[in-house]
Amino acid sequence: MEIEHYNLDMIKPEIAIEILAKNGIIVTREEAKKVLELLYFLVKLSVNQIVNK
Repeated sequence: MEIEHYNLDMIKPEIAIEILAKNGIIVTREEAKKVLELLYFLVKLSVNQIVNK
């Protein structure tokens, strides 16, 4: 079962930059985009594993 209902624009890189900065992690916009891409991938992977059980 393929799930494609996530939106990569839900959390903007600027918001991710702010959240990370509050935790002492300074990143560029491009780095924030890569972090978000990784997080969306991990969420999709986790959901697929749960659904396929």
